Amino acid sequence: MQSIEEPSYLLELIKWDYKQNSRIERLINPAESFPIEESYINLAIVDSKEQQGKEKKLRDANQHETIMGTFEDIYGVKTPVNVKDIFNTCKEAGKKALVFGRAGIGKSTFCRYVSHQWAKSALWPEYNLVVLISLRSLTEARYPPLSSDTRYSLVDIVAKECFSRDLSEEDKILLREQLNKRTVLWLLDGYDEIVQNVPSHLQRVFEQLLNTPHHIVTSRPYFNTLSRSVRVEIVGFTDENISKYVEVFFNQLLDKFSNALFEGEKVLKFLRLNPRIWGIAHIPVNLELICSIWSETDWSETTNLTMTTLYDKMTVWLCRRYLARKITPIQINDMDSYKECTPELTFLEALAFEGVTSNNIILRKELLQKVMRNIRCSSQTYSDALHI
Repeated sequence: MQSIEEPSYLLELIKWDYKQNSRIERLINPAESFPIEESYINLAIVDSKEQQGKEKKLRDANQHETIMGTFEDIYGVKTPVNVKDIFNTCKEAGKKALVFGRAGIGKSTFCRYVSHQWAKSALWPEYNLVVLISLRSLTEARYPPLSSDTRYSLVDIVAKECFSRDLSEEDKILLREQLNKRTVLWLLDGYDEIVQNVPSHLQRVFEQLLNTPHHIVTSRPYFNTLSRSVRVEIVGFTDENISKYVEVFFNQLLDKFSNALFEGEKVLKFLRLNPRIWGIAHIPVNLELICSIWSETDWSETTNLTMTTLYDKMTVWLCRRYLARKITPIQINDMDSYKECTPELTFLEALAFEGVTSNNIILRKELLQKVMRNIRCSSQTYSDALHI
């Protein structure tokens, strides 16, 4: 083993962690996971200017058929930009990129995937170190205030987020030397989840993260206040991705269900016969929910899975996951799930109604704020509802 004094020792520890923690957990049953290389389907990343032009076309559409057709034009057919080429259009010495994506589109999976690929020497060999930081971890509970004359540094953040054990003072000195080099790429995941709630004592180190010379920041589009020369967007699965994902998902269930592949074919048929569900299935989290709910449905008792039933099951599951994050997980029935989430669901119902009546599939910040005012929704409920 290399001496602990050698900086490469720390780099290898980070690489080892990326390789070890490279499994994608299923949403409905986190106990089930699959290697990221088997579960990850390439997400299409397109130029933001091209995407914005297509979305304007969608906003201007008046008829339902036109809307659905335009939705498929945006999210079904596109020219991908290879992940390794993200920085190709960057003219500055420092490589800085914004990667946008709506909720559930795969931003965190993207970060985990590229860090895993770098650790395997399959991506960005020009960087000696890739640091993945989940910005949602910058909380007061995880980083309590220090004494008045002491502040958290980048070394403190990396030591806590990227290593499974405490680092010695000698290791921290070596780590600081590595972080000061210009061959470090930072992956800053979840800007939208922290930007409005940065604890005051972490504001300085948060700004230091955003000022690193080489970084990729992920965010939902409507929470972004950053300006970067490279702006790309993860827009979800292509039509081919959907078919491949369903095939892989049900193939992984063969040890539990002998007819798993047949059920996968039924899912694809169901999706194609229902244009609205086919549209939302381009968002990875939605497609996983659909596949998971389908695989857990008792077909001896259910003769047909309607869109209403599917939406109801998805709503119940999302409420349960939301409640599990807020309180100690408990056994709760469907009606109790709805009751506990009444304020949040009221906001989302009003938002959905406003979206339908105003002919908007893409719900932008202005529309969200309008609904918030109309129903006199508190800022806390507004924030909570967006994280169900």
